[in-house]
Amino acid sequence: MTSPLSNPRLLALVLWLAALVAFVAASVETSRTRLADELEVTGRTLHRLISQRVAQHDAHLTTLIALSSGAEPAPDGAVRQVMESISRFYPRIAWLALVSLGPEGAGAADGGAAEGASQPAGITAGAETEGSGAAQPAGVGAGSAGGVSVREVVAVPALGGVDLAPLAEKIAGQVRGRPSVYAAGEGRYLLAKRAPETSDLAVVLMIDATKLVEPEERPGFAHLVLSLDGKALVDLPADASLGSGVLWLKPPHFEKVIDGEGQRLLLSLDRSLPLAALVPPGRLLGFAVVAGLLAAALAFGLGQRAAVKRSLLAAREAEERLAVQERETLLAHASRVNAMGELASGIAHELTQPLTALLSRSQAALRLARAEKPDMAKISGALDVNVREAKRAGEMLKRMRDYASNKAPERARQDLNAIVAEVVALTRTDLERRGVALVLELTQPAPEAVVDTIEMEQVLHNLIRNAAEATGSGGVVTISTGRVGREAKIVVSDNGPGIAAEVLPKLFVPFFTTKADGMGLGLSLCATLVERVDGRIAAETVAGGGARFTVTLPLAREA
Repeated sequence: MTSPLSNPRLLALVLWLAALVAFVAASVETSRTRLADELEVTGRTLHRLISQRVAQHDAHLTTLIALSSGAEPAPDGAVRQVMESISRFYPRIAWLALVSLGPEGAGAADGGAAEGASQPAGITAGAETEGSGAAQPAGVGAGSAGGVSVREVVAVPALGGVDLAPLAEKIAGQVRGRPSVYAAGEGRYLLAKRAPETSDLAVVLMIDATKLVEPEERPGFAHLVLSLDGKALVDLPADASLGSGVLWLKPPHFEKVIDGEGQRLLLSLDRSLPLAALVPPGRLLGFAVVAGLLAAALAFGLGQRAAVKRSLLAAREAEERLAVQERETLLAHASRVNAMGELASGIAHELTQPLTALLSRSQAALRLARAEKPDMAKISGALDVNVREAKRAGEMLKRMRDYASNKAPERARQDLNAIVAEVVALTRTDLERRGVALVLELTQPAPEAVVDTIEMEQVLHNLIRNAAEATGSGGVVTISTGRVGREAKIVVSDNGPGIAAEVLPKLFVPFFTTKADGMGLGLSLCATLVERVDGRIAAETVAGGGARFTVTLPLAREA
């Protein structure tokens, strides 16, 4: 599994998603707090406005009681004018009346006289006041209940009335000077207040609770409920176009009692939390774009940093490989110099032959030159032999110098048969001295590969020397070349004791050796030099005795 830290793009994507999640969480919390605060402010404002209006109702009751039952009561006409003014300026007061409370039967006796004197004609159930255009309260003439009668003295109808007879006993039993509230249905309630001890009058107001909140004051984002004694008088749902709230957040709630004089109304506001309000799409999109750009910049920066780091690492690895190659080259050179030391006696013998020939031929030519009649043909023949032997010695010295040189590898297209011939010429004397026969089986046409001549000669020299040491006197070392498909092969085999099974897997491991005085670097170096040119080397024990080392190289492409 890929780690985000190792992949700049994946890391940037993870950070971008984390930033979006954090932004959404912060936006939800911030918006929820803001919307709750807004609901709180709106609720307090509405509470203050409704409280003021409820207080006005108390003031109206107090004013009307003072007018009708003071030391010098005002005429009914003056009371009516005040009521009409109140009804005109306060539309939420749907109906108001000044009534008289008395024992059962008194209302019927007095009602007829009072009806003609102090209330509009036709104030009976279902009737309308002439010219008013509004329905009159049902049963506002005379009524009684439970031994208490109620008689309307002055009434100002507006949107319809109510039968006070069922409430007569309750109104008569309430504390004087303190208003009481009674439910009236359809979003309305009655507010009644009795006069002081010296009077049997009471003032009754019918309040339309739906008008306690003006349309422009209504918060469309909240569900508004105004209730009395647990029953809703006003229930205004929130604007449906705002959408439904999310289910995983508790919606903000405002609740406060409007504690007027006897009017304990409960105002409650509930605000839903739509997702669009919590996380505005425009802000989310803007943040996503900005965060995406920052994440892309981060990914680019991390990618550049990783590229620079990879470049430095590659350069360091290249330097290390170069250092390893230099060490291997030095090791190969040291190995060749060491091999030259081992071949010193054979090389001295090889050089002795041309030098001896040069000496004898030069002496013969000198004698012929001193004769009275020099034989120029014989002298010329002797000098030709000298030239040939000198070239032979020079080629031998050049071969030795090249093999022991420390020059940088120069890979080129080479004839593998020619490389084998050079190694044979270099090692033949040593093999003859050891009593080891050398057999060549070189295929024609000669296979070619892109190699460094000196390095490949070193590989073959190490393999031939190991084979000669394994076979000893009387042994046979065979060198063959060939082609198999697109590969060239050089095989060095012997008729020695072979390779032990437990030794075979460790042959090319550095510093592993079976020789008492060996360092274990020869075959390891051979493997390194072969692998440099995309080749491989393998060892095996031949059935019937002996060992076989096979060097496989890619064939050079045909011209």
